[in-house]
Amino acid sequence: MTAAETPDVWWTYDHAPTRWAIVGSLVIAWLLAGLLLYRDVVKILASRPWWEDLIVAVATVAVPILAVLELRHSDKANRLRGEANDERRKANRLSEENARLAAELDAERNKQLAKIATNIARPITPAERNAEILRRHIRACVSVTEGQGSWPNSPLIVEVNDANIVTLFTPSAGSNPQAWCVQVDCGELEISDIPHGSCPLRVHVRRRYGPNVALGEITRWEDRNLPAAAPKFNKGGNVHYQTFTKEGSSETRSLYVYASAEGSNSFLLQASTGEKVVADNVEISRRFVLLAIGYLADGFSRGSSGTSGSTHRLYIPMF
Repeated sequence: MTAAETPDVWWTYDHAPTRWAIVGSLVIAWLLAGLLLYRDVVKILASRPWWEDLIVAVATVAVPILAVLELRHSDKANRLRGEANDERRKANRLSEENARLAAELDAERNKQLAKIATNIARPITPAERNAEILRRHIRACVSVTEGQGSWPNSPLIVEVNDANIVTLFTPSAGSNPQAWCVQVDCGELEISDIPHGSCPLRVHVRRRYGPNVALGEITRWEDRNLPAAAPKFNKGGNVHYQTFTKEGSSETRSLYVYASAEGSNSFLLQASTGEKVVADNVEISRRFVLLAIGYLADGFSRGSSGTSGSTHRLYIPMF
């Protein structure tokens, strides 16, 4: 029973039996008093006017009649109150049932909405799936293959950005004095979770995202922005150069490529605009061409150029 019904319980308590007992007792007492005091009453009435006796008689008869009528009215009122309370209890039960059904309906609707959301969710892409795998192995080394061969060193997974581009970092160590990093789109990777030595993953690179970045002789990724990360190069002779001029302007630009003094497959590209790149013959050729195309797009024309022999071939065209 709800709190709202509690006052009605007290309000509808049936006092009719008690009232009948009280009124009946009063009527009996009235009659007994009349019988016991009959003679005295007769004497009193004989000494009083008749109309006063009539009033007393009417009052004597009226009291029981009014009592009976009041009891009947009270009984009917209590019955109506009981019926009203029954209707209220029914209404409360219906309200509780409606609330229960509404809760069940909401739960079922939420379940169906969750199923709909699952069915229409955008499927995960291969790049996102690979990025998630790589994020779980940040700072772990990976065994990398590219083309038909394998990388001589096992780089570290150091970053996977929001665009799903992974950065692989090879620190300076032992026979690999030059630290460097390369970025790869996670969609251009094939990942196998079969361990290879100390590497928990095997990765095959289909295509790199941008060129290699030389980082000097650093041994930690956190030191990449320190001055020590600047490429160190034992410069040998100049093996290629090109100059660029602009008609109607005294401004000139130039690109110079220097071989390594040790004769290794390492070159230094210096641009008059400040760029310096240390990389192998293929990467240096690519960066040289990109810079040259940028100069031509800025309105420059090729001026003088020259090349000399190099143990490792450069793939630089004459514009």
